[in-house]
Amino acid sequence: MTNNHSKGRAIALLPIAVFLLFFIGSGLITGDFYSMPAIVGFLIALIIAFLQNTKLSFVQKLRLASTGVGDENILTMCLIFLAAGAFSGAVRAAGGVESTVNLGLSILPGNMAVAGLFAIGCFISISMGTSVGTITALAPIAAGISDKTGFPMAVCAGAVVCGAMFGDNLSIISDTTIAAVKTQGCDMRDKFRENFKIVLPAAIITLG
Repeated sequence: MTNNHSKGRAIALLPIAVFLLFFIGSGLITGDFYSMPAIVGFLIALIIAFLQNTKLSFVQKLRLASTGVGDENILTMCLIFLAAGAFSGAVRAAGGVESTVNLGLSILPGNMAVAGLFAIGCFISISMGTSVGTITALAPIAAGISDKTGFPMAVCAGAVVCGAMFGDNLSIISDTTIAAVKTQGCDMRDKFRENFKIVLPAAIITLG
């Protein structure tokens, strides 16, 4: 019995390593992981991929890349990412984040400001599907609350980060949620059910 599967090589992961190096590296240097558009890192990684395996012609490599991109799961993920990105951008441009924060803080009493930050972070991250975007939007507000109320800055920042992570795990438009469901072949409700068991105890402890 012969093995029809060709043996993989670690060098094939070089384009992914290059993408992560540029994308994460630029974020660590500038402090903003959105400073370099993901498409730029993708194009650099794509060039590296096309330079590999000189035994294949450019046309053959282009055909292989097109076949891979045309996969049903890849196309579905791309369409969801586009729709999610458009929704998130529209919400942010319309002032949805600021409005939510103002509403929440106007309802809650002053001694509940930190818990309010956490709850608002949960809501915003679930709506936008991005933890980094939530932290970026709420961090300045958390700094202002800390300055005016006297709550420690670390506590206010921690509430924002925890809320952002909570929502990102349970958002239907989160990139991590979409990638996990599509690559593992599971249903969205199963992913949420398991994640909820993990994040609910953490949320209760955070509120406490």
